[in-house]
Amino acid sequence: MIRGGMKGMAAGLALLAASPAMAEDGLGWQDGLPRLSAFGGGFTMRPSLRLDADAGSFFGQDEPEGFRSGVNLRRARLGLRGALGQAVEYRFTWDFGGSSPNDYSQVYEAQLAWKALDRMTVRAGAFQLRHLPEYAGSSFETLFLERAAISNIAASVASGDTRTALGLEAHGERWVASAYGTGGVLSTRNDGRQRGLVGRAAWLAFDAPVGALQLGMNGAHQFEPGTSPGRNSIGLDDYPELRVDSRVFLDTGTIPADSASAWGPEAAGRAGPLYVEALYQRVTVDALSGGRRDFSGWYVQAALPLLGPPREREADSGSWGLGTVPDFNPAAGGFGALELAGRYSEADLRDGETRGGRQRIWSVGLNWFPAAWLRLSAQYQNGRIGLDGPDRDFQAIGLRAAFEM
Repeated sequence: MIRGGMKGMAAGLALLAASPAMAEDGLGWQDGLPRLSAFGGGFTMRPSLRLDADAGSFFGQDEPEGFRSGVNLRRARLGLRGALGQAVEYRFTWDFGGSSPNDYSQVYEAQLAWKALDRMTVRAGAFQLRHLPEYAGSSFETLFLERAAISNIAASVASGDTRTALGLEAHGERWVASAYGTGGVLSTRNDGRQRGLVGRAAWLAFDAPVGALQLGMNGAHQFEPGTSPGRNSIGLDDYPELRVDSRVFLDTGTIPADSASAWGPEAAGRAGPLYVEALYQRVTVDALSGGRRDFSGWYVQAALPLLGPPREREADSGSWGLGTVPDFNPAAGGFGALELAGRYSEADLRDGETRGGRQRIWSVGLNWFPAAWLRLSAQYQNGRIGLDGPDRDFQAIGLRAAFEM
């Protein structure tokens, strides 16, 4: 979450800001949201809302039957969150949006988090695992509309969004670590038999006013494939880093398999105000026939603030998010936060009998946060998918308006 996000929103809502402070028990307002408290503050509940509306236009495709332009309600999440006593937090969220225009309405998360110690949390249920850099923080603050394809492919092995899991998360001032035992994806039918192990460790190796560097390793292993996309099988695929068309060309198809794994190094940090992040992943599938399949992918991305503060490290997650967003007040010289972002990403799903294609994308984007709870983004991408037939070239422009509270 962006620090101070709801404070900025509450300042813009005069009626709520003027509401009296709520009693220890009862219904009142906190940071611009209704909040219910009972049992002497031992139980609290408040709503959460997230809306992402996307539009995308593809052009420059040389082959027929290419990607189609369109719009998508990417996320429309409505939920409840709160605390049970001083040590247990809960969240339940339903998502009325989807990864593609044909995918709507499903449970997104249902989790309990027990803060066993000051810097240690036991988390259980269905939630977003802190496994990869782009999954460790909020998707509201990612540099681009979508995570890099290799992040989604590696996460699909045993982590990602809505994954059922039981795990431990811990951190110090300069390090973070997490480990989970996982099951299937809550929003995927017939996925309950899947079993896996996931872990991540990262260390802030250098930290000074001129810059900072964090290094880490992460891994995921699926030792029981389950029944999706088929019984005892693995399937790896992803969209062209934009979700306005359900068409997918980067796709291994269904691979009958005993197990699968993904692992690799990560690095992130700042050089002055410039934020840079890089990830490499090796993805292995132990196929039942035709030998082992080895796939790979990587990305490098960067963000330069044009208005507002540079990205800052979140000590509890090892992710890098926005700091306090300046209030939008032109009369006082405040225009929110604006950043310029760039990325190169690659994912190669070709090995042996599996010809899933090789996708390479250059992207550039602008992210404007007029307030900490509002995001307006635009991006351009130029990509190529190498197939056994003619390569598929494409260009696209993507737009997003996002709201979070």
